[in-house]
Amino acid sequence: MKLFIRLFIFLIIAAALAYGYIWYKNKQAVDGVFQQLSMMTSASYDSTYVSLDGKSVTKNIKITFPGTSTEATIDELHIGAGSLPESFKLVRSIETKQFDEMPSEIGAKIKGFKFPISLDLDANDNFASQPDLFTQMQFAGCGNKQTLAMSEYVDLGYSQVAMDLETKVAYDKHINQANWNMYVTAPDYGSFKMDFLMDNLNFLAPNPKLKSISLEMINDGFVNKLNDFCAQQVELEASQYAERHLAYLQHLLYNNDIYLSEDFYSKYTDYVNNPHSIKLSSFPDNALDAMQLMTMSPQLLISRLNLNVAINDKEVGQLLGNRPDPSQLPMLDEVSEIKETLKTVQGLTLQATDKASIGKYVGYDAYFRYRGKDYKGNIVSVSGNTARVNTALSAGNYVQMPFSISDIRNLKIRREYIIPSEEGEEESPNQ
Repeated sequence: MKLFIRLFIFLIIAAALAYGYIWYKNKQAVDGVFQQLSMMTSASYDSTYVSLDGKSVTKNIKITFPGTSTEATIDELHIGAGSLPESFKLVRSIETKQFDEMPSEIGAKIKGFKFPISLDLDANDNFASQPDLFTQMQFAGCGNKQTLAMSEYVDLGYSQVAMDLETKVAYDKHINQANWNMYVTAPDYGSFKMDFLMDNLNFLAPNPKLKSISLEMINDGFVNKLNDFCAQQVELEASQYAERHLAYLQHLLYNNDIYLSEDFYSKYTDYVNNPHSIKLSSFPDNALDAMQLMTMSPQLLISRLNLNVAINDKEVGQLLGNRPDPSQLPMLDEVSEIKETLKTVQGLTLQATDKASIGKYVGYDAYFRYRGKDYKGNIVSVSGNTARVNTALSAGNYVQMPFSISDIRNLKIRREYIIPSEEGEEESPNQ
């Protein structure tokens, strides 16, 4: 009996020592990280400890973005393996650099990350970057916008980004496979879920291959606000901007040698009008080498990934389409008219018109580009080089503005359809 009591006491002492060792190493590691951060910017935390399940828990983290006064905060940061013994193994493998002895599961969790949207971030070059293809797709047709400035996030009604993140890597060394998943949720923005399965993963000689991918993006209001913002940028109604966005998107993808099916564009049109979710899943016939993926053309990459897409929970039957003839691409800046916002006359059609003949169309509705912006309205008078147009600023809101005729571009007037003469001259609308 005494033997068992002594053994029990020994195990308790050993566990306490192991916990104390992990606690000490955790404190040492966290302090080291914050000392490094403090050399670049202001960084602090209130407390750190190791939970009974082996996770390093650091509370009330504050980090100021370099070169700004903007401070991001994290309520809790959890990092560790699946249990206290596994976390001990993790610490030892890092210390000895014996990465083949790493635990089979490592995870992290961020609770209560808050990032204030501050205007001084706009002036910081560290936050400027060239938009990737996905970002270009989001902003297709949004005037000259390729990203949002911090001040524009404020205009959309956002004062901060608040989110929670959870991620985990599970590694099976017997078959050299690793599963990496991550889930991010941000109220009023949306959520993002990702799951990767990698093959041939070896920490000593890494050459991972992709076996499968699953991505899911759920909108919680941001896409709606972005579409409304872009519609205002190009002075269109929401339904008109949806048409413009689709046209620019097709041109963007065509220029990147990506040719998608009619079924995709049909379902994506529904998404633009009612954005809810986009889900991507990939199960390649053979595991793909990571280096090969980086060198593939976009079209080949989509094909090799064997990609499946579901938009608003409706699966796209066939993702890829044939390469269209350039003449089959939609015309840019051609959108359906919103009849409620402009005077309409029965029998009139919108036609390209020579600006030199604008004086013939007093009383007609006009659409044109002027010094980089698009306008629409009713022509009130024309005198010399000046045309006065009752301009539609928004639905039901008009103001009379003067325009220099020489600066008018892409003039279209809703008028009687006239067959052009052989000489290409326009006839009077009253003939």
